[in-house]
Amino acid sequence: MKDLQKNIIPSTNQNTYDYYEFDKGDGIRVLYVGNSITKHAPKPEVGWTNDCGMAASSIEKDYVHLVQARVKEICPNAAFSILQVANYEREFYVREPENYYVGAKNFKPDVIIMFFGANVNKEYDVTENPPKTFGKAYEDLRNFLVDGRDVKVVHSQGFYIRPVLDAEKQKVAEKYNEVLVNLEDMRVLEETHGKFNHPGDYGMQIIADRFWAEIEDYVKGFKK
Repeated sequence: MKDLQKNIIPSTNQNTYDYYEFDKGDGIRVLYVGNSITKHAPKPEVGWTNDCGMAASSIEKDYVHLVQARVKEICPNAAFSILQVANYEREFYVREPENYYVGAKNFKPDVIIMFFGANVNKEYDVTENPPKTFGKAYEDLRNFLVDGRDVKVVHSQGFYIRPVLDAEKQKVAEKYNEVLVNLEDMRVLEETHGKFNHPGDYGMQIIADRFWAEIEDYVKGFKK
């Protein structure tokens, strides 16, 4: 049986940069914080030739662009950006957001969707008294990007089953009275998995639908 929970894509060299801005309009600003599921540049040596969220069949079908298409139906002048944090996942013990992610902070997002954790070393899940918890690093990044402003923040369970990480994200979400999107039902289904055990088009659509459900009312009521 195929192991749906095995992340077979290396966490290094997924993109040239960590931060990218798109659709630089003057409307609502949405920041997507993620890993290879959010953006992975072409890597033909592993069989990946797209430049989008892995493993959508095209850029229009990854969760970022599915959500953003709905945002733009309501706010045609919306802007969005991607902060790809695979390096942060690998190095959260020592990597401080202010040393790497100032561009994302200066974007001043109105909405932040945080969807990452898969590249945290699995040894962390059984480590007692780590020098720094993932939850602390996760909260530090959230607060750095929010920067004391009134921002709609949406958190999410990971696409892979990591109960320790999900629990730490849950604590952060509860602390700030924010939502943690539940993916427990869809992430165990073979049909939601595409190439490289990453979400295919069907998986991406479900993820997008759940994120959109959490921000739709905010986008509709947003006033600059």
